[in-house]
Amino acid sequence: MTTLTVDVEITSKTTARATLPDADVPHMDLEATENRSLSAVVHEFLTSIAKGQDSDVEVVYRTGRDTKFLTVSPDGKAKERTPSTPLPIVRNTPETAAAENVSPPLAGPVVVAAEPIEYEAVPEPVHAPAQAPRTEPQSVVAPAPSTAAQWPAEPVTGPVSVPLPVLSQLSAPRANPAESDPARLGVRGRLNAVLGLKLAPKSDSLEMRLRGAQTRIERALPEGAMITFANVKGGVGKTPMSISLAEALAEHRGPATVTCLDLGEVGGSFADRVAVPPAAGQDVVSLLAGIDPAATDVPPSRVARFLTRQPAGSDIVTGRVGVDATLTYKEAAALGMILGRHRDLLVTDTGNSSLSASWQWAIRASHVVVIPVPLRRDAAVAAQRTLSTIAAVRPDVLARTVVVITDGPGDAPMVEAEAVDAFSALGVPVCRMPFEPLFASGERIALSQLRSETHDALTVLAATAVDLMVGAVD
Repeated sequence: MTTLTVDVEITSKTTARATLPDADVPHMDLEATENRSLSAVVHEFLTSIAKGQDSDVEVVYRTGRDTKFLTVSPDGKAKERTPSTPLPIVRNTPETAAAENVSPPLAGPVVVAAEPIEYEAVPEPVHAPAQAPRTEPQSVVAPAPSTAAQWPAEPVTGPVSVPLPVLSQLSAPRANPAESDPARLGVRGRLNAVLGLKLAPKSDSLEMRLRGAQTRIERALPEGAMITFANVKGGVGKTPMSISLAEALAEHRGPATVTCLDLGEVGGSFADRVAVPPAAGQDVVSLLAGIDPAATDVPPSRVARFLTRQPAGSDIVTGRVGVDATLTYKEAAALGMILGRHRDLLVTDTGNSSLSASWQWAIRASHVVVIPVPLRRDAAVAAQRTLSTIAAVRPDVLARTVVVITDGPGDAPMVEAEAVDAFSALGVPVCRMPFEPLFASGERIALSQLRSETHDALTVLAATAVDLMVGAVD
């Protein structure tokens, strides 16, 4: 973490000015109070910044006589240090020093008088004596009538022929949270939290990029929108990533908008990785038996009986339980038809066989395909085979396929350059997912328990997928 530098300039006996040049924020004025000296106010200010940073703060302390260099720790201890870089010499002219008039501090408490303020009576205006009336008659000339306030001679009863002003010019501008909301991350976010400020994030900061991604996630989707996770190699992270991406999408699009569907073979770990496991009867077999795919008047409440709501708002439906056969092509298409009527987006987790009927349907029905690839040679080779199979099944979806390189403890760095070059040669974008201990542990996955780096990467991946889906329709 970069050490924060605070420049404190004593401007008078009771005031000081604090500047944070590294944070690019406006200066802050500090002032002594009746019960606290200026040095105590400055020390408390510096300690609060160090606590918010959870690290030492380097301080340049300027007075009218000299400059000191201090280091303030989060526990409030301050010690002198040597300057890390030379500082420019600022010379004050005698005229400027003499012109400064510093008022002495108040010796005691300020007492406000409680007696009512008496106002002096305002004298009556003196009127001029009235003149004697004239005996001779005077002619009074009436003023000419004004034409500005006259009504037209005949009422206007015909249609309005002139264009009306545009009403949208009178409406208030739209609020843009991405630009107006105070920063919550980084140095500015910590300053807002500690000092109660409302500093906006920088335009090129990570927080602004994440806010832009969140806005893109909320865009309107095409009918039957679907994202499929595929890789013919097992153990590459398809299941945890599909569950997490569905939760990240529902976090921004709202509950009951995204469903994650298990299309894997029997023996998969989907039901063991979701945060809220399904109850009896919440699987694809029960859903297909309880709802006719051709029926268009099925209420959403009936469909929800076969789904399991997850903490962030997405729904899941597991595959066959205790059945040896996988889903047929017709059954998979029926599931997509039923869920597509009641949900905005479907995320599917496929198995490891590209010959499976459900795998073939998922590739043909998907708008976007995501291929997780750990930095292992066998996983990279399997990803290339998956891309070749996708190109044979549905060539156009290859342009909307994203490869996600996942970091892990068993990575082989020499594989990354070769894999990225191979995927880029096919015109497939490559993203990166940081190592997530919860993914590797095999435990149940809750979005709130993921590392912040993983959560941010899922947000960017979700925005990328939405962009590809909307771009395909456009």
